[in-house]
Amino acid sequence: MIKKLEEIAREMRLLYVDDNYTLCETYAEFFREIFHEVDCAHNGFEGLQLFREKAYDLVITDINMPRMNGFSLIREMRRIKPDQPVIVVSAYSEVAYLSSINACNVDYFLVKPVDTKALMEKVYLCLEDMMAHQ
Repeated sequence: MIKKLEEIAREMRLLYVDDNYTLCETYAEFFREIFHEVDCAHNGFEGLQLFREKAYDLVITDINMPRMNGFSLIREMRRIKPDQPVIVVSAYSEVAYLSSINACNVDYFLVKPVDTKALMEKVYLCLEDMMAHQ
């Protein structure tokens, strides 16, 4: 699956948004081996600024962050690009929380700590679906 993902993503841009600096940078470095370009933001406000400056093929975001949470980030991104593929990674999995995630119409939700293989699978599925609809 990694080879297929590399083939699809080699010309694509990824935005990774997480207030856990170490986690964000670790995943960004990992994804830089696969994607053409990877940017990292450490809160929703920074993520939205980058999103407004560049076109991203995929956004991976946490929800509970300072300055602007992931829900607000997703809502603002949807105003700019309604079909933006989004994967949420979060430590929260309560039912009320999940219904808010569903209301944001995200593509996939993964609970932290995230299994890298599961994340890679969801990234691949998002990009494959996006390519199928172009």
